[in-house]
Amino acid sequence: MPVLAEVPRTVGDRAVTGPVEAHPAPGISPMSFTPTRPGVVVAIGFGLACLAWLLAGDRLPGGRWIVVHIFTLGVLTTLIWTFSRHLAATLTATTNSLPTRATARWLSAALGGSVIVMLGGRAFDVHVLVVLGSLGIMVIVGGNLWVLRQLQQQAGRDRFSWVLKQYGLAHVAFIVAAALGGALGAGWVPAPIFVAVRDAHIHLNVLGWGGLTVLTTLTVLGPKLLQAPLAPGAERRSATAVGLAAAGLAIASAGFVITGVAGGVFPPVLPVVGLVLYGVGVVAVARPLLAAARRSDRSPLRWAVTAALVWFPVAIATDIVAVVVGASGWSTGVGIMLLIGVLAQLVLAVLLYVAPTLRPQHARVGQRGLVRVGQLARTRTVMLNLGVLLVAGGQVLGRATALSDPAMARGGWSLVVVAVLMHLSVVLRPSSVGPAR
Repeated sequence: MPVLAEVPRTVGDRAVTGPVEAHPAPGISPMSFTPTRPGVVVAIGFGLACLAWLLAGDRLPGGRWIVVHIFTLGVLTTLIWTFSRHLAATLTATTNSLPTRATARWLSAALGGSVIVMLGGRAFDVHVLVVLGSLGIMVIVGGNLWVLRQLQQQAGRDRFSWVLKQYGLAHVAFIVAAALGGALGAGWVPAPIFVAVRDAHIHLNVLGWGGLTVLTTLTVLGPKLLQAPLAPGAERRSATAVGLAAAGLAIASAGFVITGVAGGVFPPVLPVVGLVLYGVGVVAVARPLLAAARRSDRSPLRWAVTAALVWFPVAIATDIVAVVVGASGWSTGVGIMLLIGVLAQLVLAVLLYVAPTLRPQHARVGQRGLVRVGQLARTRTVMLNLGVLLVAGGQVLGRATALSDPAMARGGWSLVVVAVLMHLSVVLRPSSVGPAR
């Protein structure tokens, strides 16, 4: 943990007193993320695989559809599994209770292997591999949940103990989603409720595992990404909002299954109510962060964070409309908005932020790391979000008019791929070291 000192500072036009970091280098976190390096390496490998499958299409096993699983399991799951315990333990000063680095490296390899087994089962339609891979992933994530529970007991009434609780809820959502996904992939779900179970699986995975983790992480790490503090009391209110979103997700997921079991006789009231509550939680977390982004004038990551925070409520609203009219939200751009506009965009932002601290010389990178991240930051962000707009807009157009524009989709995906490659080139390029000038 960085050394903290109680000093006065100004928020808006009010003078407040609170902890600030006694480190001179703005923009670069004094918190070392070196222990997360194995997970980051594995996630980047899966990220490159996503790009390969996007470009190759049906020429590779599983086709482009499997990219969703490569991202959610290979990239997102690996990074959440890695960062959640490290960040939460660092904030609550319980890092001494974390597994050793050797154990973490072994578990990272085991998680990556389980994901590959599961993906292989999906690509080649081998049910036993789907089940074995899913079980492996569930066991490793379940072990991480146990670690988080132990840290929560040790942290007690620490200011950031709520982070451990919400990360734990995200882990529970993933375990349930993985169980449902394994059952779906193995063909164990009866046809009459297949779509309902699939909807619950997708929402628990994307909005639970990904969304709850993102909302929690942005509340505590967002001010560092934006280089601007939140308004007084915003952290406490956001913690409550994340809990509301978790409750809403539970209601929505159960509602999908109940509606499916009922055979569609009843309107989807529970899913809609749950998604509305989730959306309220998203907006409550996003508002103070967007206000901080407007005040920030030096963080190159503010563009990506702002764009992701705009896409998030738009995607939830679109999903709600799709559920009300009986359409599949994932064919009306919701998946693209959430997976790329929100989750992938924030993953890239966080990787850009922590990349300098993953190298042994991170203490000497200083302001140069921030300058390097800022190169073409707006260009990369505009390209990525324009790509999301084209792909998602094309899906909405195709659903609403029964027409599709392949050129629109190809152009959007091309922009996304180029933007991601530009982001990864900054993450992977070695930092120049030496004193900042």
